[in-house]
Formats: sequence, C-alpha cells, structure tokens
Amino acid sequence: MKGLTLFCVLVCALEVTAGYNGKCKFQSIDSIDDEYRDQSGRQPNIVYIMADDLGWNDVGFHNPKVKTPHLNALKAKGIELTQSYVERACSPTRSALMTGRYPSNNGLHVLVVLSEAQTCLPIEHKTIYQYMKEEGYVTKHLGKWHLGYCNEACLPGSRGVDEFRGINTGAADYYNWTDGTVMQRQINGIPSTENIGTHMALQDARDVREMILDHRDNPKPLFMWVTPTAPHDPLQNTDEMFAVHDFLNSTDDDARQRRIYLGLVSAFDDIVGATVDALKEAGMDNNTIIVFSSDNGGPDPSGGFPNTDKHLYASNYPLRNGKETYMEGGVRVPTIYYDPRLHPRTRGKKRSFLVHVTDWLPTFLGLARPGQTNDTEIPDIDGVSQLANLGSIYNCARERRYNKREEMLVALSDAGTNFRNPSQCGTEDAAYRWRNYKLFYGEQYYLVEPGLRSSNWPLPEESPELPEITGDDCHRMVNGTRVVRCLFDVINDPSETTNLYDDKPIVVARIVQMIEAAKRASVKPVFNPKLPADNFTTQAFGEYIVPRHDYCDPSVHFPLEPNDPSCYE
Repeated sequence: MKGLTLFCVLVCALEVTAGYNGKCKFQSIDSIDDEYRDQSGRQPNIVYIMADDLGWNDVGFHNPKVKTPHLNALKAKGIELTQSYVERACSPTRSALMTGRYPSNNGLHVLVVLSEAQTCLPIEHKTIYQYMKEEGYVTKHLGKWHLGYCNEACLPGSRGVDEFRGINTGAADYYNWTDGTVMQRQINGIPSTENIGTHMALQDARDVREMILDHRDNPKPLFMWVTPTAPHDPLQNTDEMFAVHDFLNSTDDDARQRRIYLGLVSAFDDIVGATVDALKEAGMDNNTIIVFSSDNGGPDPSGGFPNTDKHLYASNYPLRNGKETYMEGGVRVPTIYYDPRLHPRTRGKKRSFLVHVTDWLPTFLGLARPGQTNDTEIPDIDGVSQLANLGSIYNCARERRYNKREEMLVALSDAGTNFRNPSQCGTEDAAYRWRNYKLFYGEQYYLVEPGLRSSNWPLPEESPELPEITGDDCHRMVNGTRVVRCLFDVINDPSETTNLYDDKPIVVARIVQMIEAAKRASVKPVFNPKLPADNFTTQAFGEYIVPRHDYCDPSVHFPLEPNDPSCYE
C-alpha cells in the first residue's frame, strides 16, 4: 500500500512538473553561492555588444542558414533572453539604455536624432557611463553614437565616456565614413581620417581589439559599449563578406540584396569574435560579462514607411513587421547574456522572463557592486534590476524570483507621414505590455497611416518553404476616425495574428489605464528636424567636411520639460 501511495505521489509530481510545459525544471541547487563559480568579490568587466537593425531571424541560433558562429558560441556559453525588448528605432533604444528611462520620459520618443538637427539626448539626465564611472569603471564607446552632437555637452566625452571611437550620426558610408557629404568618424571628439577607405566594420573590429588590449594592465574594471553600424544600410560588402552566404543567387536582385545584408551580419559577427578574442588575449575573459542584442528589429518593407526600397533584406520571421513599428518584429530582439560565473547547468539555456532595455542600467550597477544583496534602486528611472534572474538557475522552487517585471511601456510616440511632423505631445500612438498581453492603442502615424497589413510576415529569400502567416490588421473606426485597436497574447501568439480586443475588455481597460499613466509621466519630445537658419553646422578639416559642435544651446533648443496637460486629458 505504501508503495502504491509513493507511486501516486511521484506521478502527481511529474504531472505538476509537466504543467510548466518545459519552461521550469527542478534543480538541486539551492544557494546563490552554488550558482556562481567566482566568489572573489571582484568587479566584473562589462561589455554590451549591440547590432544595428539586426532582425530576429538574422542570427544563426534562430535561423541555421545564417552564418554567425561567434554569436552561436556566445549563446552556447550564456543564456538567451527570449522576451527581451528594446525600442522601435536607434536613438530611442540608445537613450533608454543610457538613462534607464523610457524614451517618453527622456524626450527621444518621437523619432531618431536627425543629422545636423539642433537636438540631442537632454543633458539633464545622468547616463549609464556616468553611473559606472562613479563605481570606479573605465568607460569606452565604440561605434555609432546617434544621440546628437550639436553642442560639446552632447558628445560622448561630456556624457561620461573616457574613450570614444566611432561616428556621431546614425549611419555612414562604410568606406568613406560620410553621412551625406560630412565625414563623421571621430576619436575622442577629434575628426579622424586615419585608414579612411577601409570598410567600417573592419575598422570597428580593429578598434575594439586595440581598445580592449589597451586596458589589459589597468587595475580598474572596464565598462564598454560596442555598437557598430552593421548591418544597417547602406548595403556595402567586401568580397569576403559577400562570399559568406554564397548559397543565395547573386543574379536575382532580391536574393543578392539579402546576401549583401547577411554579409554585413557576418561582419558584425566578426566584431563579436574580435571582442571575445581580445578579452582572452588581454587575460580579461574570466571576469567579463557580455550582453548582446540588437537596437531594434530588422527593417521590413511591409511597414509602409518611406524609402523602403533600401530596407527589404532583413528578416524578423515569424515575428510581425519590423523597425519603426511597435509589433514584435520591431521591438523584440535576439539577446544573449554571458557571465563566466554562470553554473554549467545554466549555459545554453533560454529564459522567458520579461526584460526591457532600460533594465540594463540598474542591472549593470548591481553587477558593479559585488556582494550587494538588495536590488539596485535608482530614483525616477523605469528600469528594474534583473540581476537575481540572470544569476540564478531557473527552477520551480524559485519561481518567485522570475518575472519581476509584469508590465512594460513598449512605445509612446507619433510622427507625421513624412517623418517631419510630430505633434507637440508625442503621445498619440501607444503600445503596452502587461503579463501575456500587448495592447496597441493608436491614433496617428506609425500604427495607422501606412496601415497594418494582413501580410506583415515576409519570408526570407533563403527560406521560401516557410509557412505563410496572416492576421488581423487591427483597424477600427471610432467616431468616424480610423484608429488601431489590437490586443495580442504574445506568449501564445508571438506572431500577433489573433486580435483579442473584443474578447477581453477587462484586460483592455486595465492596460488603457497604464497607458494613460504613462502619458501623464511623459515629457515634451525634443525631436527637431530643423537646421539652424544659417545652416552653419559643418567645418573644413583638410579636404573633408566635418561636423561642428556649437550650433545649439541645450537649455534653449531642447530643455527637458513635462508634457502639457492637454496631451493626456
């Protein structure tokens, strides 16, 4: 009888465990001390590697046809964060990482910082670099800045960066390093044309190695943001990059462009490899944490925004749509967390707790304070520390330590159809995540004007055999106005096909309240497309034209101010 009872107990236990659908498995490890192999109390080096416009389906660990061996190796030794979110475009994501605040709370929520515009990340907010310097870190930034450069106070060196090598703007020609006619590459605020003509991804790989090796004898820990422009357009390859994905037909235009884009993906992957190799050569690899993500989803032609002819070749499949949209393909990105202290049982696994790019600031501060048991709390930011989640082995007994984040502002923004006509509020379109659900509540541009289509899942050129996906276009008429009203269960429906808006009015009402609260907390957008009246934003540098950094006054052109109450009444 006792044997039968024991058998029943075991069966019940197995059934309960099975109820977690493989997401949660019991482990025998119960103490934090057992989870980390390094208990020395040293401050770890931290390197954040961010791709530019990399799609969900553009990494080898999601799409085996894409060749990213260095990212694959990093994933095998780390953990993949499958519910990791950023913002819908370059500058908003970078501002969120820098300040730990949603872009609607730091002023950069409408659009990216345009070249030569009188705007930058408001100087009132302390940056992640400044926080890390206070913890004793040496800070370095490699690659694109894209947070404004119209005043010396906007530049990396004024925002806490000890060493900067990269470009001021959002993208540049890969060979002559120009945005339009302006040569953008700088080293510590000084224009640099050394090695000009070299493909910028190759220069970035060379720079990241030098910047890390220069630190090898420094007793202080290193905090470094490695953020190349690859695979952002323009689509330019070396012969070696173009040859990597040679199974794509180079005589077919679409396949050829996909192949060039993937050549840039492989170039980014080589930068990842150069980073890891340099850390090993410097003897820093056993005490360096690496985080990888993209800054937003890959550009997608179905988004309907201007100039899509040059944005046809990334893939977010099976996620919907891409860059500049609030759909999963625009804001949910491949993400890896690697920590040499992770227990071997944890390596190569996936974690499904909710993470937002604002969370990295308090998480990194927690890592910078070894031995601290409490979560790092910073007043007035939106990020939450994920340190307990990232450090622990995922088991059912510790379920309470996961999913600390139940809600997240995906985006709050708007802009005109020509990308140059934002409202004074920047709050007309919203997307909000609460538990499994994501609500789209749009009134103006990005969710409405181009139209959410029923076929926002284009197949990548290398995989025509994948199943077609279709779904609800989310449009409604409210008081004679065309708006967006969609609710998706993005856990069970990550492709966002089935609209639950009418089926779950209580959920909708609850999330709308959260959106209204986000609007009340928002600040005035600092987006400004206008050039100074005299257009005097550049200067001569030998035979080149380079940017000036004295044509705006932050206190005049983009003061950080609360939104007008009319924006949320």
